[in-house]
Amino acid sequence: MTDPSAQEAAALGAPMDLSPRPGRPARRGVRRWGPILMAALVVLAIGVVLWRVLADATLVFREVDDAVERREELGEDRFRMIGSPVSGSPQNIALADGRPAVAFSVTLDGVVADVVHTGGVSDQFQPEVPVVIDGHWVRSSAYAGVADDGWYFASDRMLVKHENDYRVENRDRIEDAEERGQYG
Repeated sequence: MTDPSAQEAAALGAPMDLSPRPGRPARRGVRRWGPILMAALVVLAIGVVLWRVLADATLVFREVDDAVERREELGEDRFRMIGSPVSGSPQNIALADGRPAVAFSVTLDGVVADVVHTGGVSDQFQPEVPVVIDGHWVRSSAYAGVADDGWYFASDRMLVKHENDYRVENRDRIEDAEERGQYG
């Protein structure tokens, strides 16, 4: 199919202009780099999400007695510690930088560790109810709790699981904790 204006020109006997026309100027920038940048951003976002998920999934669970025994070995590595808050130990404090925190001590099998928690505190948090806390060891006597051994566990995440569903699903864990004298 030919161009209608070219057909009209041919019908009138006029010579056709067959010289090449200048092409469009090359467009660089958004049209060329846009899809590449979008793909890079998507890959970066997926990488960040995977890193966060895997970092949380790889946190090792340690009971208080094991965590205290391996304190030097663990250093500042993050891990999850499970224990029961000691009665009378929870207290609101202010850190050196002014941030509010909750200081308490946890115990399991007669071993006690001091904790300074800066994250949100569960409404279900109470003495003698097992908690799982995420954090790392800090060598400092800034907080002298029940253990008062020059160390505390710097926590920023707390999980308290003592509702009825947990009791039903984890009866063996609760019975084990009761036998070890750690659950009220």
